[in-house]
Amino acid sequence: MSAALADAPTGQDEPDTKGKLFEMPKIEIDDSNPTAVTIAFSGSVTLDRSQQSDIDLYNRLKAGKVFHLHVSGFVKGPKTTHRRDSEGNVDAVMQTKSLVIDSIDTA
Repeated sequence: MSAALADAPTGQDEPDTKGKLFEMPKIEIDDSNPTAVTIAFSGSVTLDRSQQSDIDLYNRLKAGKVFHLHVSGFVKGPKTTHRRDSEGNVDAVMQTKSLVIDSIDTA
């Protein structure tokens, strides 16, 4: 870009970005307005060894391979925690919703 173009006015005020790496968009989640949101998974499902589809599913699970699975579960309420910096000040408000898996689609 030439110096003449760089100095030309754009007709708009440039935003003050000095010292900012990036700015997070403000998204209202709830009154706590966490700075980070997480989903945690837990639970287990016992497969039926008399059902061929359950055994086929189990046998398709290979260590180190990506596997897509349709699951259903119960959503527990949000848990809010605070992450602190090295000086003990609140650095981020973390909110996690937990999903307890109770069934899977083996078809």
